[in-house]
Amino acid sequence: MNDGLDKSKTAPAGNTFAKETTGSWAESFVSVLESMTSHRPSIEVHASTSTGWDEGLAWWGQKLSILEQPSFWIGAPAESWASLGRLTLSALGVENPAEGDIEATCRDIMAQTSAMVATQLTDQLGEEITGGDSVPASQPELAAGPVFRWSLDAGLISMQGTAVWAETFLRRCSATPGMAAEGSAQAAPGSGSEPPQGGVQPGNPIPRLDLRVEFRLGRTTLLLREIFKLNVGSVIELDHSAIEPAEVVIDGRVLARGQVVVVNGNYGLKILPQGENAARRPRP
Repeated sequence: MNDGLDKSKTAPAGNTFAKETTGSWAESFVSVLESMTSHRPSIEVHASTSTGWDEGLAWWGQKLSILEQPSFWIGAPAESWASLGRLTLSALGVENPAEGDIEATCRDIMAQTSAMVATQLTDQLGEEITGGDSVPASQPELAAGPVFRWSLDAGLISMQGTAVWAETFLRRCSATPGMAAEGSAQAAPGSGSEPPQGGVQPGNPIPRLDLRVEFRLGRTTLLLREIFKLNVGSVIELDHSAIEPAEVVIDGRVLARGQVVVVNGNYGLKILPQGENAARRPRP
């Protein structure tokens, strides 16, 4: 057990925020797994009563744009991560994957989860936050914050793990406009200020317009004689690598890119962070 942790340094408000954000992470985690395996796992999370974490876990450092270093760490036994990667790849039709494919899949799961957490934090804190890369880590920093235990049941496999929040991340979030406003509201109840009805923020009206949104996997050009030769079983190759994200096109313009997923038997698109979107420039 690692005892390099001093929870007394974390204010009660920070503990509450960490608990809520851990819940958001858990919900995002199972949503990502559902999109990739078409099965929604169950997960339970609770605050740890200990002041550290188990030794020998394999950790992923989760980066958010709000900090240069990881904002939080997710740890579980290495064999559990491997089982989760194999389960996910099997659902995608990949059997007997290489170790590199398993690690890349786990990394992708963690990165997508981090991106979803970033989106929720943006709404909560009033500051734009994007998800960053997920990096293998030996263990969390000693100056870490609250520790939470989680247990995942994915049917064919189950795994137990730990979530640890960076103290610097909690302090940074406490300084954002959203947290400051929340603290002011809690400090002065009955001030006569009530949140707007229906979740509409004043000064930021969004018109109710219907827009046609297209998800574009790729394009190609065929000669007329090639089109005449098409029949059942013909394969048309697109100018788009299978590992590249699909494009979100609105009114003829590429506004975002994302990963193709399956949700309840239907195709969907999970929007990628802006840094990944910028990896490919819009086609003319």
